[in-house]
Amino acid sequence: MENDSHWMDSVSFVFSLLVAGLAGIWLVRSGSFETSVVTSGNLTWYLIRASGISAYIMFTLSVIWGLALTSSAIKDWSPGPVSMVIHAAISWLSLIFAAAHGVLLLLDSYFAYRVTDLLIPFTGPYRPFAVGLGIVAFWITLVVTPSFAIKKHLFSYRTWRLLHYTSYAAFMLVTAHGLMAGTDGQKLGFRLLFGLSVLLTVILLGYRIGVKQNSRGKHPPARPAPRAASQETP
Repeated sequence: MENDSHWMDSVSFVFSLLVAGLAGIWLVRSGSFETSVVTSGNLTWYLIRASGISAYIMFTLSVIWGLALTSSAIKDWSPGPVSMVIHAAISWLSLIFAAAHGVLLLLDSYFAYRVTDLLIPFTGPYRPFAVGLGIVAFWITLVVTPSFAIKKHLFSYRTWRLLHYTSYAAFMLVTAHGLMAGTDGQKLGFRLLFGLSVLLTVILLGYRIGVKQNSRGKHPPARPAPRAASQETP
């Protein structure tokens, strides 16, 4: 298990460097340092993009942390209660950024979004299918995230676990949403960010499945049969 933990630490470190590098390259190539956001008149547009990307990164980190947590890859260096608090905090950050992403669309002058367009999937004025995927993912996240705090009161462990499985569906939906609806969806750096996020999630999911299968294959030793009572009289 110690080797597995070191392996997970290395993967997480490399992934963090890749994300930071891609974000830096994207900022430089997008010309963010060559113009004033406030004076350009596109402040809302920049905030919409920033909140959306931040929500996706937080969501990815939440999924990755949850996979590492359930596969016991981090229990050697992170206590269980602390790990769950971190997992819940990242999930709430993802939800907050996603909500800000939607609210900012109401302030955008390019498309006239209404509140109902952001609450009801596939009804908005801009790429309704692609945007609708993101709305469905938001509703799933809105149900899953508060369950951290109320799981002991309203859910059995099995129900809570099944509920959290829907996070994987939400992750794929929000990935499709970002690639299909985002204005940066065609840019190489943006696609690399999403591709690496999906790749790492798939790798960790496969690792988790493998760990569970191995644990199921290790049966405890059979209980020895009781020794026959001696027929000899003392």
